[in-house]
Amino acid sequence: MEYQFPEEKMNPNKFLVVITEPNQIEICKKARVTNFLFPLKHFCVGYPITFELKDIKEGYLFINRILDSVAYQNLKETLKHIPNSIKGIVFEDMGVITLVQELNLNIELILYQSHFATNQKSINENLTFVDSIVISTDITKEEINEILKHSKKPLVYFLYGLVPTMYSRRTLLTNFAKEFQLPEKKILKLEEHVGKKSFLAVENEYGTVLYYEKYLNGFYQVQDKSIKYYLINPLFLGDKELENVLLDLKTNEKKLENKEDQGFLNTKTIYKIREDI
Repeated sequence: MEYQFPEEKMNPNKFLVVITEPNQIEICKKARVTNFLFPLKHFCVGYPITFELKDIKEGYLFINRILDSVAYQNLKETLKHIPNSIKGIVFEDMGVITLVQELNLNIELILYQSHFATNQKSINENLTFVDSIVISTDITKEEINEILKHSKKPLVYFLYGLVPTMYSRRTLLTNFAKEFQLPEKKILKLEEHVGKKSFLAVENEYGTVLYYEKYLNGFYQVQDKSIKYYLINPLFLGDKELENVLLDLKTNEKKLENKEDQGFLNTKTIYKIREDI
């Protein structure tokens, strides 16, 4: 008997899932997800598990380090061996654009600067140089809709997962442990006592990323025709949790759970000087 899939109201072919554990690939494929984003070893921060280029056979490379001159040259040497099966690169440092041009690589470029893609003018300007951009999670759904309405190219929307709130090139956890003679940890839960917020700190030799502890549930009725991909970051999700999240998102049944929130989707924040004040 052929297995009957639940009715899919969102196209899983538009899901772009960050692979944070190797076994997630099969979980995604069973859910009919075909686009994967692999944190590239030596060039990615914020992920305990990264992947050597030789072990990546499909999908996109994730490069979110801020590159110095040495890292730039090392990345250039690495990408000389990029397989033809790789669709493109999701990146933060604008220098990757120049690097790809120098190597004459025919691949997609998706700019992912967590807190910068917040207005249509800068997004459309940057779309001159790249194929798509990940919209910031720092803005409301009304602002997102306005950006999608006027974008020159389809954009990437952060649909679900842990959102990076800060990236430092310093090894903050190691430095703190050494200063106060504490056991060294590469993953640590941090709590601030003013706003009563918790964060997950993830460190490797290239820096430290802080994630807000709650998973962003960004589900709402997005303008699908203006979306290239829906980004999902399942960092620290268990296998069964990931299966359930993918099913609920595809069928439009993703209810808000206790460990989730909707960030700034329904709450406007002032993060810059407004012209009308």
